[in-house]
Amino acid sequence: MKGTRSLGQFLTVALALAPLASAWPEWLPDIDALVVRQNDGTTSEATPTATRVGDDATPTESDQPSSTDASKPATTNLNTGKVSTPTGNETTTRPTHSTFNAMDGAGGVAMITPARTAGTTLYRIGDPTPITWVWNYTSLQGTPTAIDVLVSCSTATETWTLTQNMTFEPTATFTWDTLKYSESAVASPLLVAQYTLLIYDSDSSVSATAEAGYLAPFSGFQFGLYTARPYQDLGEWKCATCSGAMGDVDRQALRFAISMSIITILSFTWYVTGFAALL
Repeated sequence: MKGTRSLGQFLTVALALAPLASAWPEWLPDIDALVVRQNDGTTSEATPTATRVGDDATPTESDQPSSTDASKPATTNLNTGKVSTPTGNETTTRPTHSTFNAMDGAGGVAMITPARTAGTTLYRIGDPTPITWVWNYTSLQGTPTAIDVLVSCSTATETWTLTQNMTFEPTATFTWDTLKYSESAVASPLLVAQYTLLIYDSDSSVSATAEAGYLAPFSGFQFGLYTARPYQDLGEWKCATCSGAMGDVDRQALRFAISMSIITILSFTWYVTGFAALL
C-alpha cells in the first residue's frame, strides 16, 4: 500500500510541474547564460587582480594588457639586447715588447742594389726607367710591423716620403718612379742635389734610438739627382771658363794687368841698374 501511495504522489507532482517546463524559455534566462561552455583546444585561466591604494600605487599585473584580451592588439618587446658593463677583473690584451741582450746589437740594413762599392750613384730626374733599390736586414730578432722609406736633402732641408707601411720582407725591393713623382708633386719638386735614403720601422721614427734586436733607423746610402738638358750642337757650345768666351770687360782687365806687370819689371830693372852705376 505504501509503494502504491508513493508512486501516485510522484505522478501527481510531475503533472503539476509540466506547465512550468513548457513555459521555461519565456520567463527564465537562457540556459547558455547560466552555464559557460568550454571550447575545444583552449584553457581558461584566472586573471589576477589587484587593488590600487593612493596615487603612488605601483602598477600591478592587472594594469597591464592581458594577452587573452581579443579586443586589443598584442605587443611584443623586440629589444632583447643587453648592455654588458666590463668588470674590474677583465684585462685588455696588448702586444708585448720583448727585450733582447744588449750585446747582440741593433738590426741594420745592407744595400744590395746598388752595391756599396759602386761609389756615388747618380739618377736622372724624370727618367722613364724607375729607380730600383734592393736591400736586406741584418741582426734582426724582433720583426718590424712595417717599413717606411723616405729620402732627405740637406741642401733643401726637406724630406720626401716615398712609402709608408710597406710590408716587411727579409729581402726588400722598392721602385721609385721619379717621372711620375715630378708630374704629381709640382709644389715640392726634386732638386739637383745629393740625397740620403732613410729606412726605419713604421712603429718607430727616423730619429729613434737604436735598440738591441730591433731595426735601427738606416741612413747609410747617399745618391745624387740631376736634370737632363736639351741637346746642343758642339759648334754652338761655348765654354764659360775658356778665354774665347771672355767679354770686352774681361779683356780690358787682362790687358791692364799685363801692362802694369811690364811697367813694374822695367822700373825695377832701371832702379837696380842705376844704383849699380853709382857704385
